[in-house]
Amino acid sequence: MFHSREEQFHNLAADDAYRSWLISRNQSPIVYHSGDVHWKRLRVLARRAGNRLRGAFAAIRVALVADKMRRARRLLALHGLRHAGIDKSHEDQRRPS
Repeated sequence: MFHSREEQFHNLAADDAYRSWLISRNQSPIVYHSGDVHWKRLRVLARRAGNRLRGAFAAIRVALVADKMRRARRLLALHGLRHAGIDKSHEDQRRPS
């Protein structure tokens, strides 16, 4: 917490110099001497690819089932038969009053 405006802007030149030093320093890269990290990354990539593939096949299956049901209902309607879920008024007509 700053008590005065002077403390708030206490030494911006020093802060800028430190920031410049942080940016300019040459950090050595992190080197893993073990292949475990590479295998872990490969397993993660394989798992993600498998999940995406399963999701794509699930979407294709849903689309195929919907298309097959639509064709079956159309065929039943063409031959004069109604599916129970399509025509509720047809169901009401068959019930005795």
